[in-house]
Amino acid sequence: MRFALGFAVACLVIAGIVIAVTAGGTTETVGDDTLGVGGVRSSTAPIAAGGTDRPVFARLGDRNLLLPVAAGDATIIAYQAVSDERAIPLTPIGDQANSNALVRFFRSIFSSQPAVRYYVLEGTEGEPNTSVLVGAPPGSPVTAPVSGVVTGVKEYLLYGKYADVQIDIRPEKSSGITVSLLFISDPVVSIGEVVTAGKTQLGKVRGCPEDLGEALALYTHDSGSHVYLQVSGEPVD
Repeated sequence: MRFALGFAVACLVIAGIVIAVTAGGTTETVGDDTLGVGGVRSSTAPIAAGGTDRPVFARLGDRNLLLPVAAGDATIIAYQAVSDERAIPLTPIGDQANSNALVRFFRSIFSSQPAVRYYVLEGTEGEPNTSVLVGAPPGSPVTAPVSGVVTGVKEYLLYGKYADVQIDIRPEKSSGITVSLLFISDPVVSIGEVVTAGKTQLGKVRGCPEDLGEALALYTHDSGSHVYLQVSGEPVD
């Protein structure tokens, strides 16, 4: 009993020290340090070295979503809420990199380096995890995160002033659900085309205007360029 109480007190003391040391903030650089010595991906990279090129990074119900850019191109995976009532929450896979200090401390003791690291962005309204931003340099190939049929390839002006392309995919064996990707350039698919998860290229990552990439740039210390992904259901009457 004395040993157990002593161990518990020691853990609390250590945790308190860790929280005090890290209380200045949880932002960490993930862009410039993605590749370490000899080209080996560092512990701050969103995707650990040694895995598949386009791993599963989230789940939609019982369906896997594959990373829409190559693991070596990814600079960050960040979830945020959106106010769209049709948006369907995703289930992140991996460890939250900007969780509180106590969680990170105990996780470092009892678990190995995660295969996927993600962030949760604050300050937006709506259901949590209803969209995800996958950072990557402009020009990086973007592939289908799910297998299915392309139902839309739309050129439009984002916020009325930024040229962009939205690509919509209806996942196979499902109805009433659309997976949409934004911030795409040079689309190479058309409506009605069958796409395969992790294999069919949709286009490339578009260069991101400074004001649209600033939320990610706080973490990646680059332009904040990214692919935006959202899953939506049928409109609510």
